[in-house]
Amino acid sequence: MANKYNTTVDEIKSLNNLTSNILSINQKLLIPSTKANTYTVKKGDNLYSIARNYNTTVDEIKRKNNLTSNILSIGQVLKI
Repeated sequence: MANKYNTTVDEIKSLNNLTSNILSINQKLLIPSTKANTYTVKKGDNLYSIARNYNTTVDEIKRKNNLTSNILSIGQVLKI
């Protein structure tokens, strides 16, 4: 769950005053607000590999960055 929301288990535990990693069914949790993640494109990168590394989708990255194609430039900064 922490990976899905780009946070850590410790941050979730702290925000919810939890002392254990064990959760109950239907337990409600507060999730820390995420800071805008960015990624600078490097040689050999493509949208698929970046999406996989950040547990998101190509379509989501394209939407956040107003991209109409899958072409990236080295040094391009993407919102993740």
